[in-house]
Amino acid sequence: MEATIRFKDGTEIVAEVNGDSYITDKKPAFPEDLTGLVIVTDKSEKSYEEALLLECASIDNRYWFAFIEKPIEQKQAEEIEKQKVLIEFLEGCIMEMSEEVYK
Repeated sequence: MEATIRFKDGTEIVAEVNGDSYITDKKPAFPEDLTGLVIVTDKSEKSYEEALLLECASIDNRYWFAFIEKPIEQKQAEEIEKQKVLIEFLEGCIMEMSEEVYK
């Protein structure tokens, strides 16, 4: 069975389906943004809000891969990291303003 993997940027990859894995003859060029990924077969359609690419081993000189939904823990860790960066930026702004006030 074949699947068409559609990415948000309009890129499409046609791959052979093997269980939860997809197989191509060579490694496809995956877009950086994997949000909004849709996989369509003649039997089903599966959507991912935020997909993660899982690259699989191959012994047949073909490229095997799969997708999973990004775990909530990873999403939370990424959000915490963004907040840390913002806090560091704001702390720097406050320090600069303080230095200007006390000159």
